[in-house]
Amino acid sequence: MSHVYISHSGKDPDALLALHEALRAASVTVFHPGEDTSRAEADAAIDRAFAIIVLVSAEGVRSRRVRQDVEAAKAMGLKLIPYQVDKARLNGFFKQEVQPHLRLSSAMPDGLDQLVAETQEAYRKKCPVIAVMNLKGGVGKTTVTAQVFGAWQEAFGGRVLLIDLDPQYNLTQTFYPMDLADASSAQDRSVISLFERSRLHARDAASPAENWLGLTIQPFTPAPRDQFVHPVLGVDGPPGRLDIISGQFEISKYAFSGDPDALAAVKQHFLRSVDHYRSEYDLIVFDTNPNATFLTRCALEAADRVIAPMHADIYSLRGVRLLNQVICNQIEEARRPELSILFNAVNRNEQSTFEADARNGVFDEIAGFPLSEALLTAALPRSAHFAVKAPQEGQPAWRQLVIHAGRGGGLKPIRESLKQVALEIRDLNERKKGH
Repeated sequence: MSHVYISHSGKDPDALLALHEALRAASVTVFHPGEDTSRAEADAAIDRAFAIIVLVSAEGVRSRRVRQDVEAAKAMGLKLIPYQVDKARLNGFFKQEVQPHLRLSSAMPDGLDQLVAETQEAYRKKCPVIAVMNLKGGVGKTTVTAQVFGAWQEAFGGRVLLIDLDPQYNLTQTFYPMDLADASSAQDRSVISLFERSRLHARDAASPAENWLGLTIQPFTPAPRDQFVHPVLGVDGPPGRLDIISGQFEISKYAFSGDPDALAAVKQHFLRSVDHYRSEYDLIVFDTNPNATFLTRCALEAADRVIAPMHADIYSLRGVRLLNQVICNQIEEARRPELSILFNAVNRNEQSTFEADARNGVFDEIAGFPLSEALLTAALPRSAHFAVKAPQEGQPAWRQLVIHAGRGGGLKPIRESLKQVALEIRDLNERKKGH
């Protein structure tokens, strides 16, 4: 599990405790060495960290262990976040390696809040969250979520989590029969447990799926991954991890709630849950419904990037235009995800006039934003291999992925298209990380 490593001298307990509690409240996993932590154990913890916070104090500047922590973090290329807790003067090694990054201190009125915010940003960049979304149905959102990011996992490895946020839960049914999806929902082993306290969190809890008239605002600790997700690749499948959190119809109830305070609490539960699972994955992807609803807002506030599949027609363009309006008008700028557009189901042999015009900026004014700049260079072809098919009885879930679906039948160019799209999205995310 990825964490932030806190480097300290051991003689600043009050500052360490305050920081530890602030980070835990923000759902950031923390590791800090104790007196008995060996150098090898500390280096291993730094190797698993997404960032290192250095408590800068008079004792810390004199600490050999803190210096070794900074050296190990530098060798790993880890983000360094110094936090000054007293009036210590930096010289020598610390002046050269730490001071250039030092912007925050406990003397600042909001210094701790800024430190938590900067740590959260580093945490989120470690595991990007992508929402596949278009406010028009039938453009291939579920296909893109399953097939592009199944190809991502196969090509680049790592740990990928798919979350089915569509009340029709077609993504879940892409991999599993409906009776299995319904059985998961009956146990609250489903997406509703990201929003409300459920039987997955406590045996004595009532199922939120059984209460359409009320929302559970009681906070909860997210369930352990192995009790919540379905492993698409299984134990005998391809290497790596591709998991899914099962969808269910009952999340439709949020569209009917007239209690804004309760909805706000439920949304915060969802955002904290997603942040929690970032520590266990390298990429999280939402499949979404084609309507502007409470679920849309939740997905947009959690996402770092939106991938909007569109067909080469004016109706898909309208869906993208409406989506951009929702992002700009409903999501505050600080939380606004970047929007990328993916042409789906295009002619493999010849670019259509519509696609060519879109790439040349003809539709930028109609779209209401620079559509031509948001378009991915890669596109997905029209192919029978992408047709939604119910899982065959006894067939492992991973066999539903084109990237793993046997040989022949023109699969090679289709797989190359999937990998090209995945590579372009990954490169966009990597460039964003570097900023």
